[in-house]
Amino acid sequence: MARTRSKCSLVACLAAMIAALAALVVKVARAAEPSGGRTRAVLLRELAELERAHRQDPKDDDVRLDYARALYQSGEFRKALDAVLPPAKGPAPRREALALAGRLAYLIGRYDLAAKTFEQLIDAGSGKPSAQLGDKVNLAMVYYQTNRFDKIKEIAFPASVRLPNFELVKSFDQAPYQLSWAGEERVARVPFLISDPLPLLSVEFNGKPVTVIFDTGADVFILDPEIAAELNIKAVATAKGAFGGGKLAEFAFAKVDTVRVGEVTIKQVPIMTLPTKRFSVGFEGGKYTIGGFIGTAALRQFLATVDYEHAQMILRERSEAGRKQLRKDLDGKDVVEVPFALESTHMMMARGSLNDRDGLTFFVDSGLASEGAASAPRQTLQYAGIAIPETRPPEGPGGGGGAWASGVFPIKKLALGELVQTDLLGEFGARTPATYWEHGFIQDGLVSHKFLRQYASWTIDFERMRFVFAR
Repeated sequence: MARTRSKCSLVACLAAMIAALAALVVKVARAAEPSGGRTRAVLLRELAELERAHRQDPKDDDVRLDYARALYQSGEFRKALDAVLPPAKGPAPRREALALAGRLAYLIGRYDLAAKTFEQLIDAGSGKPSAQLGDKVNLAMVYYQTNRFDKIKEIAFPASVRLPNFELVKSFDQAPYQLSWAGEERVARVPFLISDPLPLLSVEFNGKPVTVIFDTGADVFILDPEIAAELNIKAVATAKGAFGGGKLAEFAFAKVDTVRVGEVTIKQVPIMTLPTKRFSVGFEGGKYTIGGFIGTAALRQFLATVDYEHAQMILRERSEAGRKQLRKDLDGKDVVEVPFALESTHMMMARGSLNDRDGLTFFVDSGLASEGAASAPRQTLQYAGIAIPETRPPEGPGGGGGAWASGVFPIKKLALGELVQTDLLGEFGARTPATYWEHGFIQDGLVSHKFLRQYASWTIDFERMRFVFAR
């Protein structure tokens, strides 16, 4: 894996769930207007003007709402929620304020507030039919993140609307992600088979050992369809989604009775099926048969640590006891915390910088297997004063949707929160111009394995919405 050709990456496996919902999810008023060459430089000028206007008249709800939208679009989600909550909680809240408040609460993991807000919008029944449908989709997504499949089933979608991931939900007659621990400690330690170009580990699907890639660019567990067929796992629904390089691929949704990861067994597990064996060539010339991926939704069930120093994944119980164990393990180490937000089903977003440009929003996607510590679209490179590199045809299988033309650019400085690295390489090609405004806010690019790998460990705490890095 010596070159930046992205030979094995699921780079933005936008969990087709999102691809399938893209036309339906509400893009908060005016948050979906950002096309036409509007860049971060333009947005920051707008934001500065709105901040001045808000300071002059903090009681003007119209200005406050515009200011909150601009904060949201810039990636300052927590600050945006603080700005929009007063008009959203008023005696006669505007639909736009409620929708933005719900969207922001979802992003930063305040799911109770998000559910309450979307329920309020649904009860009001205001807005266009597409907006009302979007309210239901957004509420369902809240329940998806909190494993309340039973509540999703109660939402009355029009008969003409068929959403593949919700079709999967309907197939569950029990709660998903039921955990059964082998020991009283309630900690699972799973050794990596190899750590580079991406971590590989062995996971059992219905008792069958499968080598999987660790990739936060994936949502639910992913299983190769040939292996799924061997295990008699039937598809519940199919969809098409966008992957690295803007490539499209079709995949299916299904469920597995048990997935065993070290000392913990997960019962009633949602999965996607997507051809993954083709990635095998990127791992010691095919020594390992890649049968799937372990992604963000799997880690969300735990207090999960990617222990690069000891080449293992540690899954602790997502509880105060688990956090106590983590604090004990990190005692005496240099620890840095970085807040993150969760977009769509699985896309973890954190603030950082590229060269001399601060205040950027990066997708933290551990699955880009290349020399590049980051990948960025054309708009971000131009903003950072980086020349657009030449791209060349791919040499490998590429990402979930296939290969794309790729190039390399130099990075003087790359930061994620307070974590700073210098003299790196970046990948150009995985993030297309369309990804820049894809979700209603500017997504400046992604940071990946080459950056994350430099730390002793990386813990993802979904309760506090914080990354915990040990150096």
